[in-house]
Amino acid sequence: MNKSVTALLVLAIGLTACGKSDEKQASGQVIAKVDGKEISLLQLNQAIKNVPNVNSSNVDQVRKQLLDKLIDQQIVLNVALEQKIDRSADVVASIEAAKREIIARAYLTNLVTSRIKPTPQQVKQYFDTHPELFSERKVYNLQDISLPAETEISPALTDKVNSSKSLQDIAEWLKTQNVKFGASSYSKPAEQMPLDALSTLKSMRDGSVSLLTMDGSHHIVRLVAAVSAPMSYEQAKPMIQMYLVNSEGQKLIKSEITRLKEKAKVEYVGAFSKNETPAPKPAEVPAKPAEKNNSHIEKGVVGLD
Repeated sequence: MNKSVTALLVLAIGLTACGKSDEKQASGQVIAKVDGKEISLLQLNQAIKNVPNVNSSNVDQVRKQLLDKLIDQQIVLNVALEQKIDRSADVVASIEAAKREIIARAYLTNLVTSRIKPTPQQVKQYFDTHPELFSERKVYNLQDISLPAETEISPALTDKVNSSKSLQDIAEWLKTQNVKFGASSYSKPAEQMPLDALSTLKSMRDGSVSLLTMDGSHHIVRLVAAVSAPMSYEQAKPMIQMYLVNSEGQKLIKSEITRLKEKAKVEYVGAFSKNETPAPKPAEVPAKPAEKNNSHIEKGVVGLD
């Protein structure tokens, strides 16, 4: 399901919940009308909450862009409601599923944000114990050969990596061994690298080659250059706070679901009641991430990822 359809379904949840989706007007100050249907300031303010990196210099532009999107959405929504699309079985089921997820996610988000509040001491300790992410932070320019997760790291492959200074040489050797691989080059700051890989990268010299494991896959990387880019404590503090909330929040969410499940009366019915049928895992209910740059220290409250 693409983002536009998802956004439309989220909007439709609020409309259908009132029982008169084709007559319900938006609440709050009206900022636009589409064929008589109102778009409110409340809707715009809600939409802007999901946009990262909004500041005083770009907020007016972002608000205008979001309003244009809300208008486009309302145009489509008006036509869909006229055709009673919102009453079709598939759409009703999708709306109900999205509604369940949103409400459950809100409960878990509120639980975490109300209980997990990192202290200044905890934040400072994390900053001091991870210099590679902050005071000694670097941006890594890498050439990368990625191997399938199931690739066996044989002694011959290890010897080839250790004895080579060129990824081209390694790539040619992999071809002779009928090993499939992908190749790429990129630059990433330290906070966007997995911590286990970072522990190796921070000690590599420019031009050196190493075998790393990242995101469950094997990678042969050549460090083209590592550029120093330190981050001050004041710059790092909000990211560390979000990371600590995320880290402790995941533990709290798992504990809470276990506690609630122990209190709940769960009955498997029909085919699922048979002893040989394994019980399904608890539903994963992720909360909204704080941002979208794949940084492992800049994430907000998430669920059971």
